[in-house]
Amino acid sequence: MKEDIHIFGGGITGLFLAYHHVKKGNQVTLYEEKNTLGGVIGTKKEKQGLVELAANGILLTDDIKSMLDEIGLSPVFPKKASKRRYFWTNQKLSQFPISILSGTKLLYSIFLKKLKFDPNLNFEEWGNRMFGSSVTKNIIEPALGGIYGTRLTELQPESIFSKWDGRGQSTIFKEIKKHKKRTYGTVSFPNGMGDLVTHLVNYLSPKMNIKTGVSLSNVEELQNLTGAVRICTSLKNLLPILEPILKQDTSPNLLTISTITRFGETKLTKKPCFGVLFGKNEGIHALGVLCNSDIFDGRVTNSDNSETWIYPKLAGMENDFQMYSILEKDRALITGKVEEPKAVYKTTWEGVFPAYDKNLYDFNQTLDQLETEWKSKGLDIQFYGNYRKGIGLRSIFESTMLE
Repeated sequence: MKEDIHIFGGGITGLFLAYHHVKKGNQVTLYEEKNTLGGVIGTKKEKQGLVELAANGILLTDDIKSMLDEIGLSPVFPKKASKRRYFWTNQKLSQFPISILSGTKLLYSIFLKKLKFDPNLNFEEWGNRMFGSSVTKNIIEPALGGIYGTRLTELQPESIFSKWDGRGQSTIFKEIKKHKKRTYGTVSFPNGMGDLVTHLVNYLSPKMNIKTGVSLSNVEELQNLTGAVRICTSLKNLLPILEPILKQDTSPNLLTISTITRFGETKLTKKPCFGVLFGKNEGIHALGVLCNSDIFDGRVTNSDNSETWIYPKLAGMENDFQMYSILEKDRALITGKVEEPKAVYKTTWEGVFPAYDKNLYDFNQTLDQLETEWKSKGLDIQFYGNYRKGIGLRSIFESTMLE
């Protein structure tokens, strides 16, 4: 049976959700406060090449491939050389930055050790118990730091692995196997991630009602709408709306992330690679760097090299000059030399990304209870976004899929 669906928020979450409902034949109305759609996802075409405003790719699955075929968008697959990934540990680059003994302990932890979360431990503390300090410091810290935009002390396992059984009855391997789907690697598009937004909007526009310049001020106004309501606004915009009805002492923490795309003559590493991940206390301020022109074709207009550096909000980085100076110092530590960039482009998102900590875990439980209370009153109101079921585009896409 066809339904009336009201989607508030025209970012990538709202567009994915609208796509699934349109495919099902529902009557969809999407409301967005800005005059453009896509949220943080977008691409700028500069003289030197493409500059991504946020994500530089999406993990391709069969479901996502089906969507791309439907909207008429062909993916750009990564180069083979991009399979090489580096960690910066002990002041040097390494593809496997732990000892054989630590590696053996890691395999034991994945395949045999019982998976049990402790709400009183942050990820670093839990990781040290689960995997050992070497694996936590040299692999997990840089890997998750680059994805979640902060350090392990600010993260909680239950928030990141919310779908996993962490009661001490399963193993990491069993949970991975249970939730695993076939993937084809990270892909982008001919004109960058902005292509995904453009093709989704072009596909959806004739099939649904899109209202821009409309903001959501309070929850009460949603209860008068006929049909189902889906709230896909950013967590930053959602919190003031929910404040009058939430009864909790703590609110989710919001992160500020800056990405700096740098164009220059020489490569960051001697061999082409996907990028480099940095652990803490290694002398590098960045969380990670992506070697764009090593990953995908068409990222630069000539023979230059493109890199995107990811930074958390740091003291002493209040202006562009300070940030660019720190980037060049970070880069010089890796390359061993100083090189003037040809161009740099910075994008900063203030409070757009949630910290996957205990506060967020508790907040999501509160939202679950709120949805249940509304349902008992005959109201179909649900929340979607990068704070609910996962931070990556693939996770967001799958969280919006309809049963």
